[in-house]
Amino acid sequence: MYYLSLLIAVTSGILYHITQKSIDHEVNPLISLMITYVVALAVTLIIYQFDNNKINFISEFKNLNWASFALGFAIVGLELGILLAYRAGWDIGKLSLFNNLLVAMILIPVGIAIFKEHATVKTMLGIFISLTGLFIIKL
Repeated sequence: MYYLSLLIAVTSGILYHITQKSIDHEVNPLISLMITYVVALAVTLIIYQFDNNKINFISEFKNLNWASFALGFAIVGLELGILLAYRAGWDIGKLSLFNNLLVAMILIPVGIAIFKEHATVKTMLGIFISLTGLFIIKL
């Protein structure tokens, strides 16, 4: 599952950016997001039917905490921000790179402070190299 989950995330990320960049500029972004979430709901309900670990659908709601609800707000912000960035003229490769690197740079101190993760010298060197790459790309 370790590598399969990464494969799913990478494949979905590629499809995500291709489809986001391909949304017609004439379509209201909020209408596009509504359709996106209706399809996402339908797909997850279908996949749920094949889940070997599924338990009572209603009782699962008792296990939810604030994070599941906050994630909904975060996803709308992410989707809308990416869609508007593409409409503003960002290149598909640059937007993904800039966005993901900036998010990672902010999440490193968050991981240290909140989740007690550790930053290594290699992590800091990787950030420096990535920032250097961004600088070179932006030139």
